[in-house]
Amino acid sequence: MSWIAKLSCMEVNNARQQFRYLAKGLIHLNHAGVSPLSTPVANAMIEYINGMSEDAVACGAWAWRRYFECHDAFARIMGVDAQHVALTKNTAHGVSIVADGLKWEPGDEVVFADCEYPANTYPWLAQQDRGVVARIVPTRADGTIPVEDYASHISSRTRVIAVSWVQFATGYRSNLESLAKLAHDNGALLVVDVIQGLGAMPLNLTEAGVDIAATGSQKWLMGPVGAGALYVNPSVLDQIRLVNMGSGSVINALAFDPLGFTPKHTAQRYEEGTPNVTGGLGVKAAIEFLEHHGIDKISTRILSLTRQLMNGLWERGYTVLSPETDSERAGIVLFRHAQIANETIIAALAQAGIHVADRGGKVRFAPHFYISEEEIDRTLNTLPKFTS
Repeated sequence: MSWIAKLSCMEVNNARQQFRYLAKGLIHLNHAGVSPLSTPVANAMIEYINGMSEDAVACGAWAWRRYFECHDAFARIMGVDAQHVALTKNTAHGVSIVADGLKWEPGDEVVFADCEYPANTYPWLAQQDRGVVARIVPTRADGTIPVEDYASHISSRTRVIAVSWVQFATGYRSNLESLAKLAHDNGALLVVDVIQGLGAMPLNLTEAGVDIAATGSQKWLMGPVGAGALYVNPSVLDQIRLVNMGSGSVINALAFDPLGFTPKHTAQRYEEGTPNVTGGLGVKAAIEFLEHHGIDKISTRILSLTRQLMNGLWERGYTVLSPETDSERAGIVLFRHAQIANETIIAALAQAGIHVADRGGKVRFAPHFYISEEEIDRTLNTLPKFTS
């Protein structure tokens, strides 16, 4: 049996000290929605806000330098080169840049599953007026979407396979390497929404062969809302026309020459103008916080916590509706009870200070690595019991 890196009790406790809300006795199990901010993230943004109020010139000098280091932080956690990462507002922003920018022909197709989040469906559906056809892959009853199901929906006109690395409403984690091979064997691009796995599971987009990936930071990265990233492999950049142009899109961004239009030769051409500096500094701190604890260790612990949840749900007569195999899941567990309404379950948990979500007619748990086993037990013991 191979050695598995695990977080020690001391490491978990040290991480817990950085979340102020825990002192109120609350349990946040909705990291797949919006995560609480750790103290380092909050402090990074507060420092900038205070600095801009005290000395905007001096603050701007160091803040801009740190902001652009956010490219490097995203690049490290995504396994890509920093110059091919553009900083965006959110996942939908990144996907829209690509969907709007691709040089479509009438009859071209995009393939995606029926359980995709709006950020990875609406930008593609918005191309219908350009003649783009959406081919929808049905999710199987067990919540999985195997590669062969995507393959059965591909034709000679397929240009894009769009997929969430981890599905928000099932918890299914796709095999990106296999999907990339499928896409490339059929002359298509693989575009991935990575927000539901980034920060929870190790990722190397370069090794996986992913062409394009988009994310926000407010979920498993535990960063602020309104800050994200778009990765574009340089080999496909020329397939995406110039959209969302602004002063930051050109090689000499500080020339402010409206006639000197020489776009950057990387994905950073899509960084239009004045960015969300506050959010960028928060994302940088958030990624550094996760890196300090180690993504490999974090993923091992998250899988352990979700296994504890699933076992407890089964013991209490609940039905788990997420994949059971570790390789097919990440940090999301969806469930329901045959006789107890979701509203009753969520209300009971909320009364006890436990935050969860209702997604797709199911209750969703999404614990991050700093959540304790005791808090998982408390959550399970708070679930309503069915009495006939």
